[in-house]
Amino acid sequence: MTITEQPLTTADAELSRVRRMLTLRQDVKVAAEGDDVELTHPWGRQRVHALGAPTVHRLLALGAGPVDADALAGDREAGRLLSLLGRFPYLVTSILDDPLTGPLATAVPIARSAATPGAPDLGSTAVVLSRFAYLRRLPDGPADGGGGTIGQGCVMESPLAPYRVTLHQPAAAAFVAALTTPRTVAEAAALAGLPEQSGAALAALLAGTGFMEPAAGAAVGAAPALPAADPPLWDFHDLLFHSRSRAGRHDYTSGGVFAHQDVPHPPALPGAGSNEDEPGIDLPVPDWDEVTARDPRLTEVLEGRRSIRTYAETPVTLEQIAELLYRAARVRQVIPRDPSSPNSYDAIDRPYPAGGATGELEIYLSVAACEGLPTGVYRYDAAAHRLQPRRWHGAADEAAFRELLTAAWRATNCTVDPQVLLTVTSRFGRLSWKYSQIAYALTLKHVGVLYQTLYLVATAMGLAPCGLGSGDTDAAARALGLDWTSESSVGEFLIGSRPASGSGSLPQGFCDIVDTMREQG
Repeated sequence: MTITEQPLTTADAELSRVRRMLTLRQDVKVAAEGDDVELTHPWGRQRVHALGAPTVHRLLALGAGPVDADALAGDREAGRLLSLLGRFPYLVTSILDDPLTGPLATAVPIARSAATPGAPDLGSTAVVLSRFAYLRRLPDGPADGGGGTIGQGCVMESPLAPYRVTLHQPAAAAFVAALTTPRTVAEAAALAGLPEQSGAALAALLAGTGFMEPAAGAAVGAAPALPAADPPLWDFHDLLFHSRSRAGRHDYTSGGVFAHQDVPHPPALPGAGSNEDEPGIDLPVPDWDEVTARDPRLTEVLEGRRSIRTYAETPVTLEQIAELLYRAARVRQVIPRDPSSPNSYDAIDRPYPAGGATGELEIYLSVAACEGLPTGVYRYDAAAHRLQPRRWHGAADEAAFRELLTAAWRATNCTVDPQVLLTVTSRFGRLSWKYSQIAYALTLKHVGVLYQTLYLVATAMGLAPCGLGSGDTDAAARALGLDWTSESSVGEFLIGSRPASGSGSLPQGFCDIVDTMREQG
């Protein structure tokens, strides 16, 4: 058999060329009135005047489907449209289309700060994927805003990139994987099984939208610069969490959107756990007049608040723990839902504020030393003001309890053996049923206000409070008998008896460095 190689003709080369197509985000609405248009989009609305009929026609065509960017640039009459797109780059989706294999990648702007993506010619420059870039599959659902369908393909995002890129072909995802190690575009394309031309187009799109950076010591030369190296003081998960739980860096529906109405809303008050088969311990309710008569003034409590990591020889008492929990964390009221509203749910009123009155936080006690309370694990029933003992099923449960106390000891820099450890958990579904994108950030805000409430009440009572910055999620789930994906520890707080050396009178004046700082400048 004889094989004769035929040189590619100009038509063949054009047929195999990866084209960059442009279209408007699918949620951009264009309303034309003569020579004027009104653009409505997720970030607002703009009215553009005196575009001229040809430009209006081209803009409507761009909203109806992809247009070849090169053909548009070569159109002498399209200058006004290109100028308009340059003013609103955050409305323009870019699609890499291979005439032979179909769409390769789609880049959708997800922030108003998105600029027109550059297209650097990387040549032999070694590049590497940003350490903040990640791949995932979006849930099946509606269009992704830029011509693709959520759930079809692999999606790449980064808290540093104002774009979301959908990789429509496995080879495109393999190309991205190849760039987790510094390589040239040609090397990465060969590893992924992509034609070099396709690899170059994809690399230019990724670099232009903020997903790649030069390898250490590499220079791009005269080509447009790649994004600067990533911010050194951020961990991946922290920057991602910050960018996705606040508006401005993404286009996902956020806030109280009630996205899970097809799922029953978790109950306002948690039921008894499977390991709660012992009688509960009804806690004493503090007397209002007695508490208000002995409590210091709010300003004295605020100025006297400290984290105390030393305890008196005599441990804290059950009565003190009961008063602290009652004043800081009890359920004051359950507000029934409106049955006529699909968005309504039973709300919870507690001494501390919570978004949407969701009341998702719960408290468990790991007791090592407390007068009147045996060693063990207890759930605080905040509505009945009762402790529910959690039975250990075996040595593994008790070992997990010891792990919690050890983790708390380490969190205090190994300075104090815990008396009572309060583990704060979140029943996440109470929040995520209503709130999207911000649910976890919101539960952490609630932990903060609960911490402050515990600090102030404990200080007023003359106890030794100390909020901890870390805890063991897995050990807490085992010790408390929880499914950590449904209810998990989100905070830890130590309570003990205050030593005599730290029980002096609360401050009688403000302490600050205001005068010193003013003298310095």
